[in-house]
Amino acid sequence: MSEEPWHVRVDREAGEKLAAELRKPVPSSDWELGGEEFFDPWGMFQLYGSYSSDFDDMAIAVLEELQAGEKKRADLGAEMFREMLCYLNLCDYGTSPRVCFPTQEMRALLPEWIQKWRAVSAIRWGQPDA
Repeated sequence: MSEEPWHVRVDREAGEKLAAELRKPVPSSDWELGGEEFFDPWGMFQLYGSYSSDFDDMAIAVLEELQAGEKKRADLGAEMFREMLCYLNLCDYGTSPRVCFPTQEMRALLPEWIQKWRAVSAIRWGQPDA
């Protein structure tokens, strides 16, 4: 039996980590935000982006672009978020064109990640669910 190539393993493990976060329920109120048993859209990252709704808005927009196979935002925040996704092995960079694209594992989870992120953002910032 052949061993799984390292690049396949890291993509699979990153997808498993995201899937584990997505299995958590969305908080039903702002009192539940940040609880370990609830979904946290920033739970995959080594930073916490809940200090401004702009962080959530940018992240959701980038995830939607990745889902659509587009790149509309070129601002520094969006570029850094794409780099973070690549660092976490949820996205890869092509060589020509040099653009960020989701791994197979992340692509399958994108619709749910976007939907849950929007729901948490609406609770956190009091915005209507989009």
